[in-house]
Amino acid sequence: MKDAARLIIPVWGESYVSDVLSLTLPAVLSPGNLPALCDMFQVEVVIVTEARLFELIRGSQSYQAAAKYCAVRLVALDDLLETFHGDYGTILTYGLFRGLADLGDRMTETCLLFLNADFLISDGSLRHVGQLMLQGERMIHAPSFRVILEELWPLLRAHVDQKSGALCVTSRDMVKLALAHKHPTVRARTVNQRLYHQTWTDQFYWYVDEDTLIGYQSPMALVAIKPERVVGELKAFWDYGFIPEAAPTLKPHFITDSDDFFMIEPQNREHQATLVHIGSASMDSLARTEALRATKEHRESVQQLLKIHSADLPGDLQDSIEESRSFMAEIQRLSSLKAAPHIGHPVLGWWNSSSLAISALQTFQTLYRKTFGSPPGVGKFHPLWIDTARVQRKIADWKVSGKTNVLSITSGDLLRGRNAQDSEPGRPTNGQQNRLFDKAPFDACICELTLSELRDLKTFYEEVRSLIKDGGQILFKVTNPVGRRDDIGLFLGCCRFPDVDVSEIRFYGTSATAWLRALYVPAMRPIPSRPITRALGICALILFAPLVRLANERAERRDPTIFSPKWITLTVEFTVRRARSRRAKLRPFAETARPKTNDAVR
Repeated sequence: MKDAARLIIPVWGESYVSDVLSLTLPAVLSPGNLPALCDMFQVEVVIVTEARLFELIRGSQSYQAAAKYCAVRLVALDDLLETFHGDYGTILTYGLFRGLADLGDRMTETCLLFLNADFLISDGSLRHVGQLMLQGERMIHAPSFRVILEELWPLLRAHVDQKSGALCVTSRDMVKLALAHKHPTVRARTVNQRLYHQTWTDQFYWYVDEDTLIGYQSPMALVAIKPERVVGELKAFWDYGFIPEAAPTLKPHFITDSDDFFMIEPQNREHQATLVHIGSASMDSLARTEALRATKEHRESVQQLLKIHSADLPGDLQDSIEESRSFMAEIQRLSSLKAAPHIGHPVLGWWNSSSLAISALQTFQTLYRKTFGSPPGVGKFHPLWIDTARVQRKIADWKVSGKTNVLSITSGDLLRGRNAQDSEPGRPTNGQQNRLFDKAPFDACICELTLSELRDLKTFYEEVRSLIKDGGQILFKVTNPVGRRDDIGLFLGCCRFPDVDVSEIRFYGTSATAWLRALYVPAMRPIPSRPITRALGICALILFAPLVRLANERAERRDPTIFSPKWITLTVEFTVRRARSRRAKLRPFAETARPKTNDAVR
């Protein structure tokens, strides 16, 4: 009889579920992954997600294809989204744990495999993991490699077989794509390319040649484990606390050659952009961050040499290896010899070790939300009122005027819809991708962009405009995440604004509202780190409520159509006015969303 194995995939949010259905699961379906794993084990796939999305998932081609190989089960995480609203790390941790908690005593008899929603694996990766498990390895780690979502997504979509629903990309082909589309955070962590650096570094890479990269990761992803003891509760974040609780004495196996296992992590180009800075980082600063964050498991992981290559390894590789070993040895020398504990970690703080403080924090957070509201439904006593007031006022005006068919999207939704249509002529596409746009043409639209995406507003506007009725309105909202003082040159010199329709730009916020928002955001984040400090922060917000109202009223009195270098939120608003010859019929989104190049979104 085959041993039991369970593949756990946590995912929430309709657009991310669409990602899983269109690429993550198709990659799992390649012959060398789930089908090969099912030949070795009695496999069950568990998708931990929102109950409202169960029907969407069950109706997808990739779900139905997976169900032909093994049992597929959906588990709800709605309560986690409510309790830990907006906190990706905490929801992911509890979501992964929920996928295995029901096993109870069977936990130690089951091979558990984990896959994040945004991880895509090469063909043959799960076969290799399964073989290692059958050979007696009980804890397996492998690296992930971050790539630029906007560039790589359409290329991978083109590889999905429409008949089988599988994404079959060999390890070397996937490495070739990854090296050609490295994420800026990978470049910032490439030690021998000293153009810029990342302030918080947990990965180190060395450029060898166009086909080869070597490096170290702290930690590598846990891709499979057969626990040696049952875990009843979590005591720290997943990458820090699960292994010490589930497998305190197991010897880890690290997959270090991309030929055996390769996994990419597509991320928006601007992901963690605020951590990237020009120039090199000092050895002392790198050592300090390593000393602060590294547990015993991290220290062991970062000693493993990774070989990422799209061709045979070069003959002179040893020179690069020796250079990297010398560098990492110096980092370890400068950092503390004592590994950080997973409970009471110096960076993460308490998890459940200070239950009284955490209980007080949760009580204060609940009291604050009930008293002052939760975004976007907040009043003038709330620090985020100036961020949300214009959008909420606009929605109310649309409702009064009968504009009820309103589209609310982000730039990511446009990207996914665009790439779903970027296929060969006559080739069927995944219907899940277009659900957001089924009700086009719309009366109005709200679209959220990042600060850097504002530069390419014209491209975004052309796509959104094709979905809106003549006379309809479009509102783009952009938040300045760090309250940076931007001068008007950002807009005049860098931004590509549309030159059609009636338009207006508005700038909201002052130094006072920026400061109050900076106090609110960390205090209300549901990560249970430094609960006493954060509870004090919420108490300060309650005491500052009259000051918050005064700051919001002052910000409201300022004319928002006049540029302010202190802005924290801006809106760009349009009223569509088409030529009469074009008013009769709008083209569907499928005909207007195909980009001419992969650089359509920046």
